[in-house]
Amino acid sequence: MRFFTSPTSPYGRMAHVALLEKGVAFELSMVDPWADDAGLREVNPATRVPALVLDDGSTLTETSLILSWLEREFPRPALFGDSRCLQRAGIAIGVIDAAVHTIIGRKTTAPTLFDDTPVGLRRRRAMVEGMQRLEQQVQRDCAGAAAAHAELDVIAGVVVLDYLQFRFADAPWRVPTPALDAWVAQLRRRPAFADTVPR
Repeated sequence: MRFFTSPTSPYGRMAHVALLEKGVAFELSMVDPWADDAGLREVNPATRVPALVLDDGSTLTETSLILSWLEREFPRPALFGDSRCLQRAGIAIGVIDAAVHTIIGRKTTAPTLFDDTPVGLRRRRAMVEGMQRLEQQVQRDCAGAAAAHAELDVIAGVVVLDYLQFRFADAPWRVPTPALDAWVAQLRRRPAFADTVPR
C-alpha cells in the first residue's frame, strides 16, 4: 500500500499514527497539498491528504474512511473504544477542524487577517471551548488512567495538542490543559507519535 500525507496535516497524522500503531506495511509518500502535487492529484482529485492506495489499486481518502477501513481489516489493536472514547475523539477532531480552517482562512483572505472575521472568531471560540470541554472530560474519565494502546481519542488528543502548539504556540487565547497534557504524555514517546510530529 502507499500512503500519501503531509508533514503538517493533522488529518494525515491521525491516519499515519493508526497505520503505525496497527503495524500495517505501507510505502510513505510525503507531499505538499498546497503545491497541487501531481502524484497526490492522480490518486485523489481533491488533492488532499491523507490518501491510502490499497494493494488492489483502489484509493481511500478522508481520515474517517481510512480509519474505518483499518479497523475492519486490522482489528487489533482497536482504534474505536467506548462511547466516551468516541466523544473525546469527536471533540478533539472538532478543534482540529477549527484550527485547520483558520489556517486555510488565513491563506485565502490575506492580507486581511481571517482570525478577526466573524467566521474566524467562531473558529477561535470552537478551539477554546472544545479544548476546555476535552480537558473536563479527561479530568472526569481518564485522570490517572494509563491507556493500554492508542485508541482514537488518544490519537486525536495527541494530534490536537501538537497541532495547536505547532500553529498557535503564542496565541493568547490558548487555554491550559494539564489533565489532557498528562493523559497523552504517556503515549507521546511511542514511535508512532514521535515519528510523525508536525514540522
